[in-house]
Amino acid sequence: MAEQTKEQFTDDLLSEKIFHCNICDELCTFDIFLVKGEGNVCGKCFEEKCDEEMKSRAELNAALILIIAKLMLPCKFQAKGCDNRVGSKKYSKHVATCDFKIKPCPMKNLEGCDWSGSSFEVAGHFSENHRDEVVYSDNNIFNVETTLCESVNVKLLTSDHQKCLLKTSVVDDKFYYALNPLEECEENMDYSVKHKSVKTTNHSVLKTVGTITKLNGIYNEENLNANPNATAVDIDSIKHLADEKNVIANEFNLNPKGINESMLKLLECPVCMTIMRPDVYNCTRGHSICSLCRNDLVKCPICKEEITFARNYFIENLTEGIKFPCIYNKHGCKNFGVCNEITNHEIVCPLQQYHCPLCGNFTGSIEFILDHLRSNHKEMECVEKTEIITTKTTNYTDKWIWFDSNLFIISFDDNSPRIYIEIITTNINDTLYRGVIGYKQLFDVNDWFAMEDYKGGHVFFLSIEKYVK
Repeated sequence: MAEQTKEQFTDDLLSEKIFHCNICDELCTFDIFLVKGEGNVCGKCFEEKCDEEMKSRAELNAALILIIAKLMLPCKFQAKGCDNRVGSKKYSKHVATCDFKIKPCPMKNLEGCDWSGSSFEVAGHFSENHRDEVVYSDNNIFNVETTLCESVNVKLLTSDHQKCLLKTSVVDDKFYYALNPLEECEENMDYSVKHKSVKTTNHSVLKTVGTITKLNGIYNEENLNANPNATAVDIDSIKHLADEKNVIANEFNLNPKGINESMLKLLECPVCMTIMRPDVYNCTRGHSICSLCRNDLVKCPICKEEITFARNYFIENLTEGIKFPCIYNKHGCKNFGVCNEITNHEIVCPLQQYHCPLCGNFTGSIEFILDHLRSNHKEMECVEKTEIITTKTTNYTDKWIWFDSNLFIISFDDNSPRIYIEIITTNINDTLYRGVIGYKQLFDVNDWFAMEDYKGGHVFFLSIEKYVK
């Protein structure tokens, strides 16, 4: 006869039900009371369901307590797939937080959802039934807007590497938040949060940190103020970030394993507070600054010394594998990519920002620039449906043309018969354009062209065409 393993011996022993409570039929794992006339009773039922007369007939079952303390107990949800075995002192905690435990939908008390399932099924349920509460990310950086007057709010944060539930609540003068791990999410991992304004004119940032921890409370209606694993933020410290509707933006950064908060701090630009990507420059004292901010500054914001063109290759190498958000993410772009990928995307990003070429007082994506030109610069002739315009050299009028998904401004020199066509928008895929006067005179875009043959008020045709060298 084959020798039994410890696991087999334990399972056979438990199958006899001698360690089970005679009231709730659950496994007794710590305090076991032997009640005359009733049998073994667990500590919870002894306190909650036994009257004083029953308690007078009870005594601790020291023998069973000693035996069960030496066993590695299978999880209550073993049949559902959990293969964990734990000691009696840790058994209750494991069962309460087991991923295979059937739990109610986290939205039950918020939206009345009656679904229930294991932690492995929550993400799929949210994607199908609570899509408005799902926040996606390509690089474990999640942007979530919250209202400081909401009592309880739940979101699913999901990426290729992490899936977790975010719960926030506002109680009295505190804003609480906590993350509960789901599938593929590392428990007890630290993460950082940047609390920001939804207004692009307010650049204030407050940083806080938290730890991903399993929380039973995320599945019911309770607030987080009594939970020691939730992070608490004073409302007074973030209310200046809120807009007129009391909304703030929160950037949850679920750090990759091995990159901690202090390391990420070293990679942040001291001006724009984002992770620096190549090229990274140094000042004369060694402080680093990203290339975008380098273009706008002469002095280091930290030590006020001169910013040089010396590159910090060490930081550039550290950020090589990090996925960056598009620089236009504040305007709604959701794209992420490693440095070269995201840089190429930003060149053609439809949400990139332009200054109005006429007044310089308006900034927006090309869609809003066109609306601005139509509404605020009606004195300037516009051509939108064709690249061909007709004009007279004795009556010069500046114009703008929307052609081939690009914006062109056509300017005339009042002092001499010269014309200039400037491309305002990004030249997507390096397409080549040139101006054509009449049917034969060609000239390059972004270069003045002398119209010597068109003196004296002649009518002529002007067009813009694409060409290949």
